[in-house]
Amino acid sequence: MSYDLGVWAGDADDPQARYASIGEGPADSSLDAFYRDLTAQFPELHEDPETSPWNAAIERSGDGAVLAIQHSRAVAVTRVVLDLARKHGLTVFNPQTGEVHRPNVLDLTMCDGSRVENPDASVIEAALGRLSAKNWYAVLERGDHYVQIGQGKFAAAPRGKYALERRDGSPDRHYRTEAGSLAEVVTAFTGFAEGDSSWVEGFEWEKVDFS
Repeated sequence: MSYDLGVWAGDADDPQARYASIGEGPADSSLDAFYRDLTAQFPELHEDPETSPWNAAIERSGDGAVLAIQHSRAVAVTRVVLDLARKHGLTVFNPQTGEVHRPNVLDLTMCDGSRVENPDASVIEAALGRLSAKNWYAVLERGDHYVQIGQGKFAAAPRGKYALERRDGSPDRHYRTEAGSLAEVVTAFTGFAEGDSSWVEGFEWEKVDFS
């Protein structure tokens, strides 16, 4: 068994049907750049069977592809797939959950698995109000930009404070700070949603180095 993802160019009224149709017809060039970036990080199974995270060769057809990921590598590989799909303006479909990640759509995701597309300010505030020791993080993303919040030990946040992070495009533009109240977090998230970057100036940021 593998953890599968579907990737394709454009949108689809019926993502499940679109996913099922991958495999029909020869591959075109729509996913070439995505495929190169992905296999530069995670080689095809036949190229490096010892370290490759794939259960099978990446299946490409038309402007779509099916990625069969080893379950033990699913979380890490999925994050990279989503990052690269945003970079190249592609849709990602998760057949295990039915989730669809569309390029340049405002997407709010919580630790408890809840997800809302294009949330307004009231939805964002209500969602952040559900943060807890178990439901400890939230991410609001649009394309390759996002703001995220975490609390408690898993987020390495001091007691009574929130770990607030933002990414302004590429992974090397990832920053972290602390928010002292939920109101500050709501202001950051709603500002991001509305395209108002003035909230950034209210914090002192440190660059996060993942190397």
